[in-house]
Amino acid sequence: MIFPLDGAVRHALTIDPTVWIFDDRKRNIEELDRAVENDNEAYYAKMGKAWDDGLTQGTRVDHNKPMTRADKDAALRDSFAMPFAPFLQNAEPITTATHVSFYGESVLTLPIDEARTVYLQFSKDGKVLTDGPVYVLHNQQVLRGVHHIAVRTEA
Repeated sequence: MIFPLDGAVRHALTIDPTVWIFDDRKRNIEELDRAVENDNEAYYAKMGKAWDDGLTQGTRVDHNKPMTRADKDAALRDSFAMPFAPFLQNAEPITTATHVSFYGESVLTLPIDEARTVYLQFSKDGKVLTDGPVYVLHNQQVLRGVHHIAVRTEA
């Protein structure tokens, strides 16, 4: 269920959406329209607070932090999506890159700035997508069965 993010980037990525259920950046599908804050700003604010706490209180690393009962129930019941922007940022598109193509049951090509607003749905009703690995959610549009993402230098 992994897929590539490649093309006109400095670092090609292999993305595994099966581990996203544990990622703090995931969003409930029902709340995507109501999200007001910028996902990156919220993520960096949380990481900044953790950094500050580490400096003032010392390091207390708990890599095996268990999920709360509410988180477990939500994981088994809800539908989730991840913002695409952090993955695009980590791949570092080259300066001449202008578009991103999502390959699934059809091809969706978006300008690179517009692609940053896309969400990648990875679960539905608490289960892995059967026709995945991911769906692209963009402006009330759903592209199913996305198995490859390519950054391009032309449309």
